[in-house]
Amino acid sequence: CVCARDGRRGTCMRLLISSASPNKLWQPALTSKMAAKPATVTFRLSSHATGAEVGTIRIQLLWDVAPAHCEQIRLLVAAGKYNGCCIYRAEPNFVIQGGLREPSGATREAPKLPLEYKLPNKRGTVTMARWGEPDSATAEWFVNLGDNTNLDRTGDSGWALGFTVWGQVASPADLAVAEAISNKPTKEEGGMKMLVDPVVIQSATLE
Repeated sequence: CVCARDGRRGTCMRLLISSASPNKLWQPALTSKMAAKPATVTFRLSSHATGAEVGTIRIQLLWDVAPAHCEQIRLLVAAGKYNGCCIYRAEPNFVIQGGLREPSGATREAPKLPLEYKLPNKRGTVTMARWGEPDSATAEWFVNLGDNTNLDRTGDSGWALGFTVWGQVASPADLAVAEAISNKPTKEEGGMKMLVDPVVIQSATLE
């Protein structure tokens, strides 16, 4: 549900969806008693093959830009939904992508979200993947490793509506970890570069 680098977004829809079946749209009623808004989410990462530490990526939550997306992240992290899942796609100067996909390829479900497109997909921003339907993002996210203008809004329907930016890496060190992951060995799968050794999310925490 993200994006081909050359703009052929439809080529990767099925592979990158975060759940195997449609789920209901996120509803504000889920958060009628919201907890205090956390400022960041931290993903602690390791190699699936060896268990060796890969590093951490801290992401600043942009509540004023994408409140529904940030609240979805808060709920998923608080429930431990990302723990044990992985970053599985890596393309230098483009994106690394992870979410609720396990190293085995199984996926965990999450509610769908309304599109909240406001910011362009610049280097260092963090964006939610989706299907061609605008309100279809769930929990799959990617770190932009370049200024990915092909993921920005260019029209008024479908893919052309763009992808929702909901965060940004908290520091250059966090971006460096993402870039290091993008340079790990990959294999072609469905027209994309998939990590030979997925990077496991050992834990996700809020601060």
